[in-house]
Amino acid sequence: MMKKVLYIGWIGFQNVGDELLWNLFASYARQYAPDVQIIPSTPKVNWKDTSPYDAVVLGGGSLLLPGYMAVLQEAHEAGKPIWIWGSGIDWIGEAETDALCAGAKPALHRHFSANDVELFRTVLASAAFAGIRGPLSEAVLKTLGAYPANVRVIGDPGLLLQTPASAEPPNKEKTIGINWGTTYNRLFGQHETLVEDTLARAAKMWIASGYRIHLYIVWPNDRSACERLYKKINCPERVTFDRALYDERQFIERLQPLAATVNFKLHANLLSLAAGVPAVMLGYRFKVFDFAALLGLDRYVVSTASPQLETDLIDTVALAEQHRRRIMEQYETARRQYIPLLLEPFERGLFR
Repeated sequence: MMKKVLYIGWIGFQNVGDELLWNLFASYARQYAPDVQIIPSTPKVNWKDTSPYDAVVLGGGSLLLPGYMAVLQEAHEAGKPIWIWGSGIDWIGEAETDALCAGAKPALHRHFSANDVELFRTVLASAAFAGIRGPLSEAVLKTLGAYPANVRVIGDPGLLLQTPASAEPPNKEKTIGINWGTTYNRLFGQHETLVEDTLARAAKMWIASGYRIHLYIVWPNDRSACERLYKKINCPERVTFDRALYDERQFIERLQPLAATVNFKLHANLLSLAAGVPAVMLGYRFKVFDFAALLGLDRYVVSTASPQLETDLIDTVALAEQHRRRIMEQYETARRQYIPLLLEPFERGLFR
């Protein structure tokens, strides 16, 4: 009888980042475990009921949350192997994020109860493979005292995306890409409209300096916010708004000619880097800082709570253009470091 494995991710909502993480997992599962049926947690699947499955994988994304941990615990108690493959933490407050970035150990009790901490500790310790996304996720778990010896940072699974063969893509345009959208005001600074207005002003400055602007989305729910930004920039002859949604390969192809990008959503940054284009990351929540720290590209994060947001954006985009080659070398260094760790559970036959 074919083994059935449940893959838990935020899948089926047309969010390009979460879909690409699933696509990568499915691709390697087909390659390394063709005799295993992998079931993704789409909206039609009751992923909280693990009884139909032989094993459970918590996949990529910011899924290190008590609710998902409880599902893994239930599966483990039922005798099923559980794996954690590049999941990360999010929803840590701005002050605590700043402290963790500085190497401090802030109090995190407003984010995690004592029961949550115990749940994290026991589930992670019982995982057959416990690979988490980034160094700040690691710092949170260590600060909580919930970092068993078997846990390792294995990187974001999106690092498995193949980068273009050419280090210097042809026909480089003097165009800055901007990925914009919404997180329903759940961002550092709690002022999404202010960030949108600032992006519009920065875009006008780039246009005045001779650039074109290319707007794009990675989630259908972001379309109306990006439409607003397009209207606020109010320069249709110099601004393209691509309203379509693409898969990761198509995105990489479209981003390749750009000079630099500014990205709101986490995996828009990864798509840009995979396309060989330096990415300036809007640090709207903890997960962006975690991802940047993973790559050693912390300098290219601009917090949405910055009191000098416009200046930071202009300066950081200029820096990213200037150091494009260095950024891409740093990205490739991170890929070389983490790809073997991301592939390890497949190569060890854990998903069979």
